[in-house]
Amino acid sequence: MARRPQHLLLGTLLALALAPLPLLAGACATKGAAGPKPIYSDTVQVGPADLAIDITHEAKGKRKLEIKMKMRVTGLEETEKLVADVFISGFNVEEGSTHWDGFVPPRQPQTHTVLLSVPEGTDKATATVQIQRSHDSFLLVREELEFTVAANGLVQPAG
Repeated sequence: MARRPQHLLLGTLLALALAPLPLLAGACATKGAAGPKPIYSDTVQVGPADLAIDITHEAKGKRKLEIKMKMRVTGLEETEKLVADVFISGFNVEEGSTHWDGFVPPRQPQTHTVLLSVPEGTDKATATVQIQRSHDSFLLVREELEFTVAANGLVQPAG
C-alpha cells in the first residue's frame, strides 16, 4: 500500500510532462501547410456499383504538387475494372505513377497518389486527371488543371 501513492505521483508527473506534446505535434504538422484542395468530388455509377470519387491536389513544398485520387464503393457491389491516369505537361514525376488500374471492392477503398514537381526554369504546368472504365474506355471523370509556381515556390492553380 505504501507504493501506491508514489505510482500515482509518478503517473501524474508523467501525464503533465507529456500533455503539451499533442499540441506541439499539431503545430508542427500545420506550419505552412494549406491542406488538400478539392479538384473533383462526386459519386458515379460503374456497372452495378456506386463509386465515390474524391480527387485533390496539395502543394508539398517548393515546386512540388501531390495529386491524390480516392475511390470507394458506397454499396456492396465491386466496380468493373477502372483505369486512372494523370496526363502531365511541364511536370516531372517525383514519386508514384501517373497510371493506376484495378477494381474497387466494397469496404476496400483505393487511393492513388502521384507527387509531381515543376522543374527550374518553368513556371507553368498542366495536369489532366482522368478515370474511365477499362473494357470500353467510357469516361467517368476528366478534369484539366493549369498550375503556376508562386513567388514563394509553391505550386498553385493558375488564375
